[in-house]
Amino acid sequence: MDEDREKRHRFKRPSSVDWISSLPDCLLSQILSNLPTKDAVKTSVLSTRWRSLWKQVPSLDLANFDFSLYFPYCPKFLTFVDSFLLDLNRDSCLHEFKLKYDSDGETDHLSRWINTLVKRKVKHIDIVDESNASWDFPIPTTLYSCESLVSLKLSGLTLPNPNLRLIPQCPVLESLGIDSSFCDDVEVLRVRSRSLLRFTHLSDCCDDSDEEFVVEIDAPKLDLDYDKSFDPNDGQKRNVIRGFLVGISRVKDMTIASSTLEVIYDYSRCEPLPLFRNLTFLRVDFYGYRWEMLPVFLESCPNLKSLVVGSIRGREKEGVHILFEPQCFLPSLEYVKIERPLKGEAMEIKLVSYLLENSTILKKLTLLLDVSREREESYILKELLSIPRLSSSCQVVAL
Repeated sequence: MDEDREKRHRFKRPSSVDWISSLPDCLLSQILSNLPTKDAVKTSVLSTRWRSLWKQVPSLDLANFDFSLYFPYCPKFLTFVDSFLLDLNRDSCLHEFKLKYDSDGETDHLSRWINTLVKRKVKHIDIVDESNASWDFPIPTTLYSCESLVSLKLSGLTLPNPNLRLIPQCPVLESLGIDSSFCDDVEVLRVRSRSLLRFTHLSDCCDDSDEEFVVEIDAPKLDLDYDKSFDPNDGQKRNVIRGFLVGISRVKDMTIASSTLEVIYDYSRCEPLPLFRNLTFLRVDFYGYRWEMLPVFLESCPNLKSLVVGSIRGREKEGVHILFEPQCFLPSLEYVKIERPLKGEAMEIKLVSYLLENSTILKKLTLLLDVSREREESYILKELLSIPRLSSSCQVVAL
């Protein structure tokens, strides 16, 4: 009997261990930060230790929150947000604040929250007001001088004084999205940023309004994606595109998508392009082999020094022919990098030939070869290296 008891004791399964609760609070709060706030709050019922742990999470995500279920009365919701921002560690930075709700015109608390977010060095803000009643809400100007802000998205809120330039003192802001209302009386939207990479603006308008809405942008690092078809018979659209091109013609550093370049290419077939005299660096991301559009734009960049031909996934249009005409010399181009892995296809050879045969002072052309074609790699490289070069000092490097 004693022997059987000893065997049972020997092979007894170890009791389950709560490994999660043994983790430090800082790591647990990091885990909770990957959950929506509504799910993070639910963990407060697990034990006494978990009761306030969710308040240490450096983010508040109320974008998909059923307020009627958790806060049937608006004052309780306001108290909830106030409590979260108040209980947050004063020395900690708030990573994200996302809010989507119906303010019903009561927006005084928004000023209080935004000012607190700025003090907490927030990085990401996304506020959507679905009430359509916050037209008179003045967004605190402190938001536009937030030194920690990386992304900002506002929807349904009235913009500040039209004479005020947006985000001029947000040194690390990369993404700005504004969905404004025609009721904010902003006729000229001015955006100025040294760091902005992405800008989206949606605006309601009155069908019977004759007034034009103007967007002034001073953002040298802005990625451009003008995703609209071009109709050469549409005089109004031609004027819009002309104004757009003239407005960006003074930038020094530009990244554009092939959809933008396609509009520019179509426009150039009926009207001359403005000169981009200040442009020294250009990156164009293509969906496929839409490279026939590139030379036309390069001819308008007389001082371009560096060119990167990028590649992004997307559906390529059918029936496109590579037509590099007219061909003009590229007198200032010094460095070119083609990031799309080359397979030795005719369209690729034609692009490389165009760059080598028309760049007078080209110093370096960097290519990427398709590693899936190792047997053909030497042949492809040999063909590329045999292309005549206008610049005697040009070096072709294959990676």
